[in-house]
Amino acid sequence: MIKKKIYKFFKDKTEYDKLFFAGRANTLIWIISEYLKSKKNPTIILPSTLCVSPAVIFKNLGIKIIYVDIDYRTGLIREDLLIEKIKNFKIDAIFYVNLFGNVGKNSFLRYARKKGILLVQDLAQTFISYSKNKNKKFIFGDIIIISFGYSKIFDLNGGAILLAKNKNLYEKLKEIKLKKNSKNLDHVKNYYLHWYHNDFSCSRIINITHTKKFAKKLYVRPYNSKLDKKIFLSLKKLNKEELRRKKILSLYKKVFKNKKIKILNNDVSLLPWRFCFLVKKNRDKILKVLRDSKYDASSYYLALKNYKNSARLEDKIINLWLDNKINKRKIYRQYQIIKNLL
Repeated sequence: MIKKKIYKFFKDKTEYDKLFFAGRANTLIWIISEYLKSKKNPTIILPSTLCVSPAVIFKNLGIKIIYVDIDYRTGLIREDLLIEKIKNFKIDAIFYVNLFGNVGKNSFLRYARKKGILLVQDLAQTFISYSKNKNKKFIFGDIIIISFGYSKIFDLNGGAILLAKNKNLYEKLKEIKLKKNSKNLDHVKNYYLHWYHNDFSCSRIINITHTKKFAKKLYVRPYNSKLDKKIFLSLKKLNKEELRRKKILSLYKKVFKNKKIKILNNDVSLLPWRFCFLVKKNRDKILKVLRDSKYDASSYYLALKNYKNSARLEDKIINLWLDNKINKRKIYRQYQIIKNLL
C-alpha cells in the first residue's frame, strides 16, 4: 500500500509513471550501462565535472566515454560543445547532471532527440519540486535518477529511484535489474570493479579510484523495502522541506554576497541539496578552518578530465549543507570565517 502511494506521488508530480528502487544510484547506473552494452561500440557523453562513480562504472563495463567541459558560471555541461559532439560523433547516450541545482537552456535536446540518443538525467544535487509545473520546466530525461544520500531530501544514507516513461525501455531496464540481482552480490561486485591505472587521465582521480576502501563502496546493493515508510513520510513533508531549503539558500545567497565569492546556485526555484560557491583564493585553507570549526564543508566535484573550466572549478569550489542542522546563526559564522580568509 505504501509503495503504491509512493508511485502515485512521483507520477502526479513528474508524469513519469514507471519506476523502481535500488540500493544506491550506482546500481541504477550499472543497470543503464548493461542496457547500453546491447549497442554496437556504445558511447556516452559525460560532463568533465562529475562524481567519479558513474565514470568508473561506464568505463569498466566497456562504454566509451566522451567528456565535455562545463560552463564555469553554472557547473553544467557546456551546451555549445555538447551540440558539436552530437553532430560529429555517433553517440548512444548523454549523462546529464543538474549539478549545483541549476537548469540549463537545454538547447541540445532537439539535436539529441533527432538522433535518438538516450537521455539519462541525474538529479544529483537537486530534487523534484512539490510543484508539478516547475518539474515540467527542467525534467526531460528518458531516464531520471534520484538518490537518497547524506543530507539530501531523503536522508536515508543510501537508496535511489529510477523514473521512466517509455514502457519498452523500462521493461528492459527492469529485466536487467531482476536478472543481475538474482546473482551472488560478491560476484556482481567483482564483475565490474576492476580498473587499471590508465582509466582516467587525471592523476588525482586515479589515486582515489585505486583504493580498496573506495572500491568497496561501489558494489551493487539491493533495495531494502523497509525504507518505503521513510520515503513516504519524507514525501508527505516535501512541501515544507522545499520551503525550508529555499529559505536557507536565499539567506546564504544574501549573506555571502561578496565580490570575491561566486555563487553557483543560480536557480532558487529548484529544490537544492547544497549551497555551492567559488572563492578566488585560499580555498583549501578555508575548508580546513571551516572543518576545524565543526562545519561540514565539501570540495566536490573533481575534474574527471583536466579541461579548463573543470580544473578551475575543482580548485575553487566549496559546498555547504542545507539540511536541518543549518540555521541563521551558523550561516553568519561560516561567512565570517570565509570573509577573513579571502
